Amino acid sequence: MLNFYVCVAILGFITWRIVRLTEAYLRIGHIPGFFTLFEPTTAIGGSIPSNSWNLGLSFTWLRKDYLYKQYQSELITIFPVLWGDCNVYNSSPEAARQILSTNAPWHRPEKAMKAIDIMGPNVFASEFDYWKKQRRNASPAFNASSYRMVWDETARTYHQMMSRPEWKSKAVVSVDNFNVYTRKLALFIIAAVGFGLPLEWDEPRYNSRGDMSAEEVITQVSTNILPRYAVPWWVYYVFPTKKLKLIDSAFKSMELLLRNLIKKRNTEMKKRIELNEDMDQSIKDVFGRLVLSQVQNGAKLSLNDREIIGNSFIFLFAGHETTAHTLSATLAMLALHEDEQEHVYQHIKKVLPDDRAPTFADYDALDTVLATFYEALRLYPPAYMLTRDNHEDTIIATPSIKTPGETAKIPLKKGTTVMSDMVGLCYNERLYPDAKTFKPSRWYGNVDRVFAFGYGPRICLGMKFATTEATAFLTLLLRDWKVELNMLDGETKERWKTRILKPELVITLTFDQVPLKFIRRQASE
Repeated sequence: MLNFYVCVAILGFITWRIVRLTEAYLRIGHIPGFFTLFEPTTAIGGSIPSNSWNLGLSFTWLRKDYLYKQYQSELITIFPVLWGDCNVYNSSPEAARQILSTNAPWHRPEKAMKAIDIMGPNVFASEFDYWKKQRRNASPAFNASSYRMVWDETARTYHQMMSRPEWKSKAVVSVDNFNVYTRKLALFIIAAVGFGLPLEWDEPRYNSRGDMSAEEVITQVSTNILPRYAVPWWVYYVFPTKKLKLIDSAFKSMELLLRNLIKKRNTEMKKRIELNEDMDQSIKDVFGRLVLSQVQNGAKLSLNDREIIGNSFIFLFAGHETTAHTLSATLAMLALHEDEQEHVYQHIKKVLPDDRAPTFADYDALDTVLATFYEALRLYPPAYMLTRDNHEDTIIATPSIKTPGETAKIPLKKGTTVMSDMVGLCYNERLYPDAKTFKPSRWYGNVDRVFAFGYGPRICLGMKFATTEATAFLTLLLRDWKVELNMLDGETKERWKTRILKPELVITLTFDQVPLKFIRRQASE
């Protein structure tokens, strides 16, 4: 009898999959593609390494050289046989612009937003009029005063880093993993400019009572988003492992920290408003401006406490790991391409004669420095996938690969999910000729082609925040130090690159470690 029910269940599952695949094929089968066992973004498909029968979560990176070329199409379909949804993957910049443009009938799928609203509703995990409310309240927090503060805090943190024993008075510094420094830098900038919580480099991770410091809380939260989302709440009580206890404690501490901070800032602002202080000039951190909006505009027009916490969380997540890894990638590429590094160094000397300290006023003039960051961002895009669902029948127009010079018009029916593949986009030879080559000059005057921050009305709010931080840090570091690769004995540059610059694609594209060597420049150089 048991075997009978098992057979019925298996037959039912097979029938269900055949129906799902048939429906999907009728909807998107006109687009070339292939079959695999599991959808790459599902838990099982993403956890199994890429091979001949399972794509794996990193397949867009591993197959970037031929994924779209083999089908002569910049839109392809993937049909998972055993588990997952059938989706369209896109590497066409023209298609991406249509899908991500203002008033386009494409919206974020609910399942794609669940992992990023675990601490509350936010501007990233919202749609329609609710998104407009979120954006309206969050946007004013990112302004010239905030960016000037980003620059100043970056300089302050850089000098703290340089005062450490491993850097101070040293002519050569070998670092096994420079991500450790860029993560800390990015964290300090977000803590100060995002939350008004300046941190100190030597602050211990835990206090005498065993409580996590603010730095440790933010670090644990930003690095454990995926398990927090994937593990059901009851598991923390039934299977309270050491790791789960740490994650649970970090998220609860983060929420308590932010709630107490909201309450404190709310009380302070009300008192200062009563004294007729100019709050717009005195409140510079992003978190403070969200609370100020709540105080000034009331509950109906502003964000409530839960929404402020949710937005604070997403600013933290979006700005920490992504900026940190791109900074490490930028320095790695400059170490690999010494001629480009020398060009940037000479540019910095020209903009900052007599070794004067750079300020935010120099940001625009240091465009060559920023170009190196953009190029590393293109080569290793942290946000490697943007997902949208089609809410009405649409025709996507994109240049034809099969027939150069003509436009391919591809119909997509309502209910189709398109994954805009940022790796595919950033390595698209039509948009970026010689795409595999590190070439910062491609960004001189062409910043409108930066897809790694998104596109259209939902472009990343923190873009200028990140580019300001990157320009300040890279300018200070490259002015003082020459960057080289920290290689194994007998290792070549190409072998170092193959060994180190092999990213992992999970929530974002990251590197395990980036070993670098720094040679102090002489004042006369």
